[in-house]
Amino acid sequence: KVIWLNDIVFTTQDILTLLSTNFGDYAAGCSLDFAKPPLYYDTFALRDIDGYKTATQTWPYFQSSTSRRALISNRAVPVQSCWNGMVVMNAQPFYAADPLKFRGIPDSFAELHLEGSECCLVHADNPLSASRGVWLNPNVRVDYNPKAYDIVNASPGEPWPSPRTRINGSWYNRWCRWTGAPRRILEGFVVTWRLRKWKSEAGANCLINEMQVLIENGWKHL
Repeated sequence: KVIWLNDIVFTTQDILTLLSTNFGDYAAGCSLDFAKPPLYYDTFALRDIDGYKTATQTWPYFQSSTSRRALISNRAVPVQSCWNGMVVMNAQPFYAADPLKFRGIPDSFAELHLEGSECCLVHADNPLSASRGVWLNPNVRVDYNPKAYDIVNASPGEPWPSPRTRINGSWYNRWCRWTGAPRRILEGFVVTWRLRKWKSEAGANCLINEMQVLIENGWKHL
């Protein structure tokens, strides 16, 4: 196994829990990351099992009923892509004769106002993703500051999220799935249209109708 970490707050138990995702059988397993709870952070890399971006940044997040049901049941969530602060991957593809590598999208895509995360594309390129799966572990919640970590890692005996958050979140997610459908369809059409000359491009679900620019404290979507 190989583990990648962002600049996050985590514990040894978080690492051990992530390593045991789906009983240790995975191409990749990811945590959930937060900077300003209850909003999860890495929207750029997370795609549900149907390849869609999440419906909401709050629990239960997903468009796909398969991914959403797994999350609600507190099980490992099948997804097409994730990173979200901490990821463990089966190391075998990185040592193959034709090794798995991280890549960005071609510059010509950026000129078309398309952007894609290398942390999403690596799962599209990973030959083990189809057979072993990519999984998000909702029991591993990491954060970019100690205060956020304490908020999303409840004290022993306290459920996460709270019953009230579950009820409100479920209804809000449903509303966003319904009302957000036209926007999702339009973005999908725009991305597909701009990719029409590159029909074989792997990881098209990673691409978004945005650009990224560097700013003083990081980067910004435009």
